[in-house]
Amino acid sequence: MVATALTNVDIHDMARSGRTFNLRGVYVVTPVVLQQRMVEEVLGHWTQGQGAQHERRAEAMGRVSVVASLEEAQADIARRTGCAPEVAVTGARMESTVGYDELRATLPNRIKPLLLVFGTGWGLTPQVVDKADLRLPPIACDPAFEGKETRYNHLSVRAAIAIVLDRLLGNR
Repeated sequence: MVATALTNVDIHDMARSGRTFNLRGVYVVTPVVLQQRMVEEVLGHWTQGQGAQHERRAEAMGRVSVVASLEEAQADIARRTGCAPEVAVTGARMESTVGYDELRATLPNRIKPLLLVFGTGWGLTPQVVDKADLRLPPIACDPAFEGKETRYNHLSVRAAIAIVLDRLLGNR
């Protein structure tokens, strides 16, 4: 099993990015039962507890679900939409099969739902990457601006999600 620590801030920022870009859902995938409970407690506070008084936050948090596996997320999407999702992955050390502009151009006429999968810590397992339908390029500094510095690519998952969503769904 591969799992990394999940924080309260991760949940909030993923939810807010999901709402900003009008995603139908945001899945937090963790096989760790204690982390699943923590996510459920945070979501419960903002959607049913005292936090629900903050409508904007409640609206964002209401789009989040916690599941134990990527397969569970895929099955939920298939159940909700009637169609299995196409899976796109990205990570810091990944060879791409499709660019952001190319994928963005397909979104308005897309029939299958798209499930974007992001890794944390050491990234996605080779099994997840191998099963993916699409691989998006890593987020990195343009070499023209990088100078003589060593290449650094270690964004938080929250930042990566916001950047990718902006590239795919942002106002251009």
